[in-house]
Amino acid sequence: MVNKRFVALPVLFTVLIILLSGCARGLQSETIVIPSTEDEHIVDSGSKPFQVKTIYRLPISETNDSQLLGWTDPESVVGLFQDDPGATRHLTQSLQRLKPPYEQLEKMQSMNVDPRNIEMSPNGKYIVGFNKTQDGMKLISLSDGRETTIGIFKPSEGLLKTKLTWSDNSRYISYLITDVNAGSEVKMAVYDTTAGQVNLYPLKCLQNSSSISEAKMSDDGQSVLIVVRNKRTNSICMGTVDGSSVNIEYEHQTGGDQMAWLNKDQFVFLGTEGTLYEYDRRNKALSVLLEKVLSFQLSQDRKYIAYSQQDNDSISIYAGKLQGNNVLYKTSVYQGFLPSEMFWSLDNDSLLINGQKIYSAPRVQASKEPGPVSYNQPFIIKFQ
Repeated sequence: MVNKRFVALPVLFTVLIILLSGCARGLQSETIVIPSTEDEHIVDSGSKPFQVKTIYRLPISETNDSQLLGWTDPESVVGLFQDDPGATRHLTQSLQRLKPPYEQLEKMQSMNVDPRNIEMSPNGKYIVGFNKTQDGMKLISLSDGRETTIGIFKPSEGLLKTKLTWSDNSRYISYLITDVNAGSEVKMAVYDTTAGQVNLYPLKCLQNSSSISEAKMSDDGQSVLIVVRNKRTNSICMGTVDGSSVNIEYEHQTGGDQMAWLNKDQFVFLGTEGTLYEYDRRNKALSVLLEKVLSFQLSQDRKYIAYSQQDNDSISIYAGKLQGNNVLYKTSVYQGFLPSEMFWSLDNDSLLINGQKIYSAPRVQASKEPGPVSYNQPFIIKFQ
């Protein structure tokens, strides 16, 4: 007689896979964990399904030349907006804020950074951006407006057109440069906001890759996630910082460039065909969290997830709670909208969403680069 306890156990598949070419050598063992449906009914009396309380439409149109940056406190959102040219007719941009009921923009300060690459820290306290001359970076405090130059590029160093990326605890800022004197060697630059210094790490194992597009440090500064784009495929690499170099420990094909740390040992990423994976370096387990996912965003405390998913002829935005290798209380909070950006508020009570309204679901492929999107319909979902 079959023991009923085994019916509720997750299905485990252990396979040997050959990882993508790169720094990985030989064969590596990887355990793929597919949670059973019974795991979705784990009792957690402290959590409830997400219920939408209010939806706020933001007074931002396509003509604003706007760039939303995220939350600066539990209720206020910040963005970069074009100023009124006035009598001078010069086009300038400034940092502006929206507070409840999100009807009027409030100017905070003018910005003298390259608007094409500007990022706000996850805790909403700082903004980092490159100088317009592209010879250094500025760290701007949102509390007092103070600007600090945090990096000066040498004549032999060329800045790669990649994203500035914060660690989740707002301590580390990473970006990529090339060293002309070293044969255009690609290096990862990491600025430590606590120590006030920049460290460079040659990515020797990835020099043969077509393009390294992004690097994200873990909160302890000892590990990094790197997105690599080849001619036909994209992949994500996990590496550890060893002295002055980075050793690649894991590599997996992806469907884009979305990835996030859960903690120093686990991270999530969007694979091919819209599969959302979680990898645990401690036991080399690869877990399937969700399927048919187009995009996702974790809350700052890594407890909750927002994601978009294609449902038959429409696209829906969902919210859920992360627990173990599962997403619990999955709730559809908005339909008929293709998000390009999603930001959780600092207290997880609201979700800022930017993107475009859709009237029929396009054939979205997770492995393809997104096409041009008119960022003219941002809104905030307030949960009960």
